[in-house]
Amino acid sequence: MAKNNKKLLIFFAFILLSSFIIISPDWLKINGITPSWPVILMLPFSLINSRLKSSIASIILGIFIDSFTISDVSYIPSLLLLSLIWSTYGLHNKKIESFLNIGLMAIFGTAFVGFSIWLQKIILYSVLRNYWFHSWSIYVLISEVIITGLVAPFFSSWLLLAYKKN
Repeated sequence: MAKNNKKLLIFFAFILLSSFIIISPDWLKINGITPSWPVILMLPFSLINSRLKSSIASIILGIFIDSFTISDVSYIPSLLLLSLIWSTYGLHNKKIESFLNIGLMAIFGTAFVGFSIWLQKIILYSVLRNYWFHSWSIYVLISEVIITGLVAPFFSSWLLLAYKKN
């Protein structure tokens, strides 16, 4: 029965946080920029599960996120690498309950995903190598890192505790 509850909890957490990607509430935005919900969702899942499960989940989540964008860039490589790093960290370090530790990992994960998207856009679109593109890209990246660093400890630590209880 407890195993079914865990699967049900994981399913509803994926649905809830995935819906936040689509309809992010206004009170969770900084000047229209939302937190990085894929990072918030992948962090506790990767810390608890093995490399194989977390890499499969990151690929599925990356495909889900990429289905909403019209661009040629993809979230899959950065989410896959982050899930492998976080699952390795979670397997070797069992003291992950720290509120600030989760926030710091989410900040670095969001920065990595943002730089990955930024680098893919620069490589694919050579037109975007001017100063105007870099000025608003830095603003978006910094805003996304800040809002994710503030939101992630609450959502990710709640999910991490819920996974561990079940």
